[in-house]
Amino acid sequence: MQEFLKSYLNKLDLTTILENLLTKVISLLILFVLFYIAKKLLHGTVKKIVKPSLKFSNRDAGRQKTISRMLENVFNYILYFFLVYCILSILGLPVSSLLAGAGIAGVAIGMGAQGFLTDVINGFFILFERQLDVGDEVVITNGPITVSGKVVSVGIRTTQLRGEDQALHFVPNRNITVVSNFSRKEEN
Repeated sequence: MQEFLKSYLNKLDLTTILENLLTKVISLLILFVLFYIAKKLLHGTVKKIVKPSLKFSNRDAGRQKTISRMLENVFNYILYFFLVYCILSILGLPVSSLLAGAGIAGVAIGMGAQGFLTDVINGFFILFERQLDVGDEVVITNGPITVSGKVVSVGIRTTQLRGEDQALHFVPNRNITVVSNFSRKEEN
């Protein structure tokens, strides 16, 4: 057993291992710095370009906040996807094989993730139909469950309300069946 360990340690090239490890650590650090810069640039772009351009539209302030937050969320999801993809590539994992396996697993998970997909689809309808915007006073009803408060955030998966007791309520969009919006005036 000792001879086996000695021969194994003699064949082991620590210099190459340390070089590879150092290269990967430096690559990961550069990736995280680039990710941080890209995230700041995207948020700055939304603040400096998208938000002012929304002011020229005929949308009210709540709708402008809703659209800008939705864009920031979409950009964040895309950035994090690329971050994970690059990390896996740097670590030497076969990303294409993982994506193919993820596709197969995605079908199986999709069966169990019907609630999530329903949240996303309902979220898009809530946003595009302008049922509620950030800052609106609303009552959201789903059967016997009623949640009321001021809309803090409208996302593609959840809607956040700040209740009168200052509690922050996270309502999955699939649970929103009736919206009573007290901040809206009659629209033609």
